[in-house]
Amino acid sequence: MNMIKLLSRNASVLAAAGIAATTSGVANADAIEDLIDGFIAEGKVSLNARARYEYNDTSGPGNVDGYSLRTRLGYTTGAYKGFKAMVEMEDISFNNPDDRPGLDVPATELNQAWLSYANDSFTGKLGRQVYVFDDQRFIGHVGWRQNIQTFDALSTSFNVGDAKVSLGYLDAVHRITAGSEDLSGLLANGAFSISPELNVTAFIYSLDFDNRAAWSSDTYGVRATGKFGGEDVTYNYAVSYAKQGDNSGSATDFSTDYYAGEFSVKTGGVTGALGLEVLGSDEGRGFTTPLATVHKFSGFADVFAANSIGGSLTHGLEDLYAKVAFKAGPVPITLFYHKFSTDEGGIDLGTEIDAVFAYKVNKYVSLLAKYAYYESDYDAPDLVEDPDALVIGYGTGDKTVFTFEANIAF
Repeated sequence: MNMIKLLSRNASVLAAAGIAATTSGVANADAIEDLIDGFIAEGKVSLNARARYEYNDTSGPGNVDGYSLRTRLGYTTGAYKGFKAMVEMEDISFNNPDDRPGLDVPATELNQAWLSYANDSFTGKLGRQVYVFDDQRFIGHVGWRQNIQTFDALSTSFNVGDAKVSLGYLDAVHRITAGSEDLSGLLANGAFSISPELNVTAFIYSLDFDNRAAWSSDTYGVRATGKFGGEDVTYNYAVSYAKQGDNSGSATDFSTDYYAGEFSVKTGGVTGALGLEVLGSDEGRGFTTPLATVHKFSGFADVFAANSIGGSLTHGLEDLYAKVAFKAGPVPITLFYHKFSTDEGGIDLGTEIDAVFAYKVNKYVSLLAKYAYYESDYDAPDLVEDPDALVIGYGTGDKTVFTFEANIAF
């Protein structure tokens, strides 16, 4: 059953049951006044807009050069006896719908609608919601696109000693392209903070898509992060490993690996980092991340994004990258260099240069510019003499992407 239908059908029952469980005098005037003060009078209206210009230049179809505007209007209640609720509408429009930037599409839709309960050690949320874990490599919101990714879900988290355990059930995913897909997803994530130098997260994500058997899988893994050093020099690291295999909803039998690591040094206001991320493959299927914020990974030109969602990187993907971040006056700047190759066979695919410029005008307005240039080393016509080197699922040809946006939030 769709989670939003379930929420709309049972929201009043849930609220009534929760209030009845926590107070016995709801009918009296004092309780009604408390309800109004907590749930309604302390509520907050939210409004934010993002105006964006986006330019994509590729060697094939898909060039775009246009403007879009994303507007969100929401209302979040105050808390009453631990309960809160939220509803948010979203609209995405274009100056020319025939020349849409990127993957965005015109849409006016319900973006979020949820009911939550929280106390000192437990949080639960039911309904359409933003849902993320860790660095969003497996479960994310794709916040870069105008239409954010949300889930119909039941999400919970609670404390067990020094650990935070999060358990969730996914009923549907609402995509950045304004489409929706039904699934049965069981999520478990346990975060353990041992010291500033070592934080460990273990996770299991079991996804069974109703109409996409190729995307169904069980993924389990571990992630460690830490920070050490002194006032003058700070070191940070993050390492991840995951194993992915088929489940009852999968189309084929497979078993493949994911691993990633990044080490950074910060000194004098400059941060430098080196990293490596590898998506493995098995039986002609790549490691798949169907619910990830894929734009954060493998370059901002998104050359490999779509195929990493569906497991179409048949020979895997290796991304060796360097990053430097600093400030030029009030403007934070981050620069990236990526070198891509297949994990299986070591075929050179190409290189990419990315640059991000940010500027906060005031607490309401911020500006962002992003540039990405992918230069391909992998040209299918040149590989005809060596059919074994010809692999599918990898974009060929150069690609340039430039975006500039203004964000307004109240």
